[in-house]
This record gives sequence, C-alpha cells and structure tokens, in this order.
Amino acid sequence: MKRTLLLVLCAATLQADEFDTLRLRWRNTLTGGASDLSVPQIRSRLASIESTARSNWDRMDKFADRRALWSDLASASNSSQITSNFRRIRDMALAWATPGQALHASGDLLAATRSALDWMEANRYHARVTVKYDNWWDWEIGAPIELGNILTLLHEVLTPEEIARQAAAIDRFVADPRIMITSTVSTGANRVWKCKAAILRAVAVRDEAKLKLSSDALDPVFAYVVSGDGFYEDGSFIQHGRHPYTGGYGKSLLADLADLLYLLNGSAWEFRQPSRDNLYRWIFESFEPVLYRGAMMDMVRGREVSRSGSTDHAVGHATAASILRVSQFAPAELAASMRSMLKAFYLSDDSRDWAAGRSMEEIMAIRQLLNDSAVERRGELTGSWVFASMDRIVHLRPGWGFGIAMHSSRVYNFESINSENLRAWHTADGMTFLFNSDLTQYTDNYWPTADPQRLAGTTVITGSTARQSQLNGSSIAGGVSIDGFTGAMMQLRPDGRQMDARKSWFLFDNEVVALGSGIQAMQAASTVATIVENRLVRDEPPFARAEDGTWAHLASPDTGYYFPGEKDWKQERVSRTGSWSLINAGGSATNLTRRFHSIWFDHGIAPGDASYAYAVLPGASEAETQGYAATPEFTVVENSAAAHAVTEMTLGITAANFWSNTVHSSGGVSSDRVACVLLRARDGQLHLGVADPTQASAPIHIEIERGAAAVLEKDDAITIDQLSPTLKLTVHPEGALGRTLRASFTLP
Repeated sequence: MKRTLLLVLCAATLQADEFDTLRLRWRNTLTGGASDLSVPQIRSRLASIESTARSNWDRMDKFADRRALWSDLASASNSSQITSNFRRIRDMALAWATPGQALHASGDLLAATRSALDWMEANRYHARVTVKYDNWWDWEIGAPIELGNILTLLHEVLTPEEIARQAAAIDRFVADPRIMITSTVSTGANRVWKCKAAILRAVAVRDEAKLKLSSDALDPVFAYVVSGDGFYEDGSFIQHGRHPYTGGYGKSLLADLADLLYLLNGSAWEFRQPSRDNLYRWIFESFEPVLYRGAMMDMVRGREVSRSGSTDHAVGHATAASILRVSQFAPAELAASMRSMLKAFYLSDDSRDWAAGRSMEEIMAIRQLLNDSAVERRGELTGSWVFASMDRIVHLRPGWGFGIAMHSSRVYNFESINSENLRAWHTADGMTFLFNSDLTQYTDNYWPTADPQRLAGTTVITGSTARQSQLNGSSIAGGVSIDGFTGAMMQLRPDGRQMDARKSWFLFDNEVVALGSGIQAMQAASTVATIVENRLVRDEPPFARAEDGTWAHLASPDTGYYFPGEKDWKQERVSRTGSWSLINAGGSATNLTRRFHSIWFDHGIAPGDASYAYAVLPGASEAETQGYAATPEFTVVENSAAAHAVTEMTLGITAANFWSNTVHSSGGVSSDRVACVLLRARDGQLHLGVADPTQASAPIHIEIERGAAAVLEKDDAITIDQLSPTLKLTVHPEGALGRTLRASFTLP
C-alpha cells in the first residue's frame, strides 16, 4: 500500500514538473529567456517593450469606478476590443516579466496589470457570458490566446483563485478546440488557433486531459485535403472555403503549429503522429516558392494586403522566423536545408532589417544563424509551380520571378470582409506580379495608390467592380509544367458575366509570353482594356519604345516588352494619390502619392473578338530588348478562340492551350478536350506534360505529329495508344486536380 502511494506521489510530482517545464518554455518564448543584452537589436526590442507597456499603463483609467480600461476601447458591442484590451494587458505583463528594462518586476506595474485583468473578468470576458456579440473569432481565438499568454507571464504571482477564474473564461469559449461557433468543426488555421488557446490554459491549470485532447486535435490539420480549407498535395493552401491564403491564414497556421510543436516537443503530450512530417513538406512545397527574397507574394495574402502594417516583407520575415522555429525540432537533414534557405532569405533581402518586428528569442536565433559559418547560404531558387488548387502560378528564374493570380468556378476572386480589401475587384482576373531587384515594388504603398482597374496582366471593363467571394463563370484555370517551364490558361468570365476573355501565359527562360483572344463585352457601352504593365516607378526612370511599336523598355530595373504582330498599344506615366483608408476602413486617411508607368491595349467599346500578344523580358536592357525584337526566341503559332500556341526555339518547346472539347490541332499537337500541353524535345528525347485546367476528369486524347521510338517513363494516368508514325496517347486526369501528368520518350 505504501509503495503504491509512493509511486502515485512520484508520478504526480513528475507530472507537475512537466507542466512547469512547458510553462517556463513558453514564458521564455515570450520574454526572450537568456537574451544577450549587448546585442543592439535586443536593446532596441527591450526599449520597445518598455515604451509600449508604459504607454498602455499611462493611458489606462485607474479609478475604481472606471467603465473601461482605455477610453478608445470602451465598447461593449465591438468584440475586437476584447482582444485589443487583452493585448494591451499582455504588453504590460510582458514588460513586468522581461529583464533588461526599467519596468521589469515593477510592483506598481504588476498591481495595475492584475487590476486590469480582474476588470476584464468582471466586466467583459468571463465564464458567465451567455451571449457572444459581434465576431466569434475574438471570443474563441483572439482573446483566449492573449489571456493564455498573460497567465503564462504572471503565473508565479497570481493566486490559484485568480488563475482558475481566468482559465474558466478560456474554457467557456474553447471547451473543445475541435468546435467553433457552437457547432461548426474548426479547420485549418482556426483549428490550430483554438488548440493553442486550449493548450495555454491547460498548462496554466495543469489539466492533463484537456492538454491531451488539444494535442490530439491537431492531427486533422496535417492531412492533405482535396476540397475546402487546408493544404493540397500541389502546395496550395485554401482558407474560408475557396480563398488562396498561403501567406495569410497559412502563415498563421505555420507559426502557431511551429510554436505548439516546439512547446510540446519531448513532453508526454508531444504530437507524434506520422502526419507531422507533412509540415516539413509544406515548408519546401507551399511556402518556399512564394517567398521571393524574403517577401511573401501578395497574391497569396488575401485581404491582408490592405493592412498598412502587414507588408510583403514583414510577412515574409515572420514566416521565415516560423520556419526557423521548425528547424529547431525537425530531422537534422531537413533542418539543415531549412536553415540554408533562411540564410539566403535574410542575406538577399536588403529592404528590411532582419530583426524588425521579431521577438527577442527570434532575434537571438536569427543572429546565431547568420553568424554560423557552418550553414551555407542556399543558391537562388529556380523553377515553375502550378498551384492548381488555388489558381496561382509561380515562375522563378535567376534574377527575377513572376506570379499569376487567377480565379475559376472552384476558387473565389478575392476576399473583402471586415471592411478590408475594399478595391481588390480585379486582383485575380489574371493579375501578374513581376519580382526583381526592386524589392519594395509592392511594399512602398503600392496597394493604396495603384489604379485598381489597371493591374498588370488583367483584362477589364473600364470602371467595373466586382463583389467579393465570387466564382468565375468558367472552370478553365490552370497550367502545365515540365523542366521548370510552364504554360497557363484562364477563361475570364468575371462576376456579372459582362465579359469573356481567353488568356494564356507561357513562362520560359528569358521571357513570359502572354496571349489573349475571344475578348468580348456584352454591354454596348463597355470599354475593355488589357493591362500589360502598371509599375510603381521612382526617380523618373527612362522609357523607350520602337517607332514601329515592336518593343518598349522601362529602366530601373531593366524590363523589356516585345509586341509581336499587334503593335497598337498605349502607355502613360501618371501620379496617383490614395490612402490606406480607401482600401481598409481601419487604415490611415493620410493621402499618399506614387508614380506609375502603365502599358495597355485598348480593345475599344464592346469588342466582339479582340486579341492581344506581348512578351515581358525581365532584366533585359534597352539594347537587349531591341535585339530580342529583331530576332525573337519564340513565335506565336496560334492566337484564336480555339487555341493559343507558341514555340520557343532556343528551348525546343512547343506549348499549346486548347479551349474547347472538340478536336483541334496547333503547333503539331492536337487535343480533343480543353487542355494545357507542353512538349519539349532535347538530347534525343521528347518530354510531354498535359494538364486538365477544368479539373473535370474526362479523358483527353492527344496526338503529336511526330513518332517516338520507345517510352522512357510515364505517369500511370497516361495510356500510350500509338508510338508511330504519330504519337497518340490518352490522358486520364481524374483525381489529378489539375496536376501535370508527364511522359518521356526516346526519339527515332
């Protein structure tokens, strides 16, 4: 009996010790732990912690009969103010708990912080709430996570009764992290956020059962999905049902998963399911391609692009910090690859201080990485990615990158909720993004000042707007990719169905070729334009154009434009003034002015069958652009309502996009269905890629007007019907979700 009792007591002691270990580990994450105070960035961060807390403390109403803690957060009907109140209290608790600045261990600050915490429990956020007002997110995610952080920071000085009362409030709204909004199953980033809130509470009150439940509840987040929220096998990430969100909710999911796995690592509640390995895949397949020199591409950030404090580089650096966290517990080989990638990000991004906005613990970890000579910087990432499940294309070449944002009958056009992203009407109508040495192109107040109806790559009805969260009237949006080269296509039938346009992009080594056909407007008064470029420019860079209109060049940085055939295009340089409040109700109303250089095709009023053709030549000087126009490396084989096809002679590539479910031949390739086809001949071999941009899964019959000697390799979904005299094959795309299906052959 005594032995049994002793074992039980020992087990209880060990359990208590493990809870304390987790709590102290999270406390160090918040406070920086044993940070080196001699590091300038650490001193700067400490100064920020102190000044923020002091400002909150000074402005707080300290009277006993107060009706609000802060006069600007006095609403009892705006749920975001609950979260904001807890954030300010968290900032005060952080200053009290963080050594190295004047407010550390301040008795007066502690008293004010505890008093504020008690006021919130009595008046705003407690277990006795019966009706949640306004936004569920604040009640179930924003407020409980911040309250969990506060309980971690103040745990040693709060009484058991205080901890129990505050923890009961969290448990009222996060009783089961698998459920949100009373009865909805939580998914994606929302599931991870809810688990985080529940885990911080469980650690604070030593609730083993809830901690196990919350750790186990993470499992579905790691699984790949084929619809709805989550990560897809092709690297896409969707949130809110149909919105591309790798750099928004996906980034948040990564950050909180990284923190939770780090927190629980080595404990009795460590998440050990095999699905955890998918996290490492996401880093290389979902995040790395959309991080260009430290910046998160805006086309995967959703409505967050309308937040002035959330720039592409700020979000990119936050994502990098999360990846660095993952490298602390990932398998050694993968961790080494992550750290090599991150070193390249930090060293190639000279537009932002690597320490800006980072916690002290992150600053120390980044500094260690940069000073570690054993970590070699990864070379420049090159390749082409078709994110078919979120209608996004990324193409990376030495010195530049290119992105395409589309939408379809599967993927929404844009998100504009909570009065954010108010003028994103055309951001997925084929908008193209050119990334190069101008690292602040989309950071320097681009979104509040750019003309929202003149975005590069788009075809628009002048003056048109669109409703948010709308599907395209066509299922055609996707692309095919082999050997790091891509052909993409989109049929644009935007919200309102007042226009139809067939749009293609062919992404090669030195050029991006864009074709458009079948452009028509259904209303008599509609003027339609296709925007080639809308570049934010500084210091009035030179612009040159050929007298015959075959080429143009924009300097700083060098970019060339080639116009085969159709040369009737327009250009202008204008100043535009706007404010963040125009695109986000919470933004500043201060007017900002920026200069833009635009190039566009004017298709006229109510066109019935307009077209366009152009190529972007990233990095080409004026002389190189002129030389390219004299001897182009590609030819347009067809630009019609039936097919778009080009041949890139130097690469040996023929790419064709077929627009209908009838047999059509173009460039020596025929298809009987809508399809993207890319063919490359080199070194005695023929490499073929086929994708179904409709994701309809019907068989596609392809014929190549040349024979093959033998099959080298192929996807199982491809059946070879004939090798000669012409090559015939059947592609079975069911289940591929727009993925490229490949086959390789030896040539006779």
